[in-house]
Amino acid sequence: MTPDVPSAIARQYDLFQTSLDALQKERQYLNYGFTRSRRESYEARQQQLCLEVFAAADIQPHHVLVDVGFGSGEQDLLLARTHHFASLTGFNIAERQVASASARAAAAGLADRLRFRHGAAEVLPGLDPASVDRIMAIECAFYFDRPRFYARAAEVLRPGGRLVLADIMFADRAAWLTRGRPDLQRVGTLSANRTEWEQHFETRTIRPINRWTRPGAQMTVRKILTTVPFARMRTAERREWLKMAFWSQLVAIGLLTRVLRYDLIVLQRPFTT
Repeated sequence: MTPDVPSAIARQYDLFQTSLDALQKERQYLNYGFTRSRRESYEARQQQLCLEVFAAADIQPHHVLVDVGFGSGEQDLLLARTHHFASLTGFNIAERQVASASARAAAAGLADRLRFRHGAAEVLPGLDPASVDRIMAIECAFYFDRPRFYARAAEVLRPGGRLVLADIMFADRAAWLTRGRPDLQRVGTLSANRTEWEQHFETRTIRPINRWTRPGAQMTVRKILTTVPFARMRTAERREWLKMAFWSQLVAIGLLTRVLRYDLIVLQRPFTT
């Protein structure tokens, strides 16, 4: 990443969290969701995407977990309600989200199982080598310096440990769009990203989930445009939400035209090197 990218993302998500807290939203998911039925609420779809990731991770009671880019922490509160595991540490570069998630975990009596830290996914500060069983990244890896992230994730995972991603990237045929664009190169194509992660991981599964995630991208645009203009929030917060609506519309179009792809990816650290 260029030096200004992490700070810009952190500021954006700090503003998002300020708005979510002020609006007192009961469920604060920040993803496009996984649609099984048109009758489902937006929040139910967002919850289902998290459940799809948890199922792919095959979480066991003794597992030590890491969630990178955990957003508001809503997905980890859901995980604590639905799965048994030893502990989870979340990492996020938005300090407001770290504080908010920590407070919510404490209020739910889960501070002993859920710990949230300020730190980049490429660094995972404080984690020892081969100390983690599962790492999850839900709709956030396109913000990372992917080569550094894959290398660090492999370092902290135990042999046989899994990295599970709900990830958006460019289709290989759209690689030309990324030329000369560092921001789009960070998103990457499937082939380029796979070349990077297979230096450290075995690819277990790549499950295309485009058809289930695309409706939520469009719903995100509608939700923002019908809520944000009328909500009481600062100009900076409103600006960031409207920028998110713009980018979500581009994502929806990209998924529809298959310029973009959305995959549920399961990678495994080899048992032997």
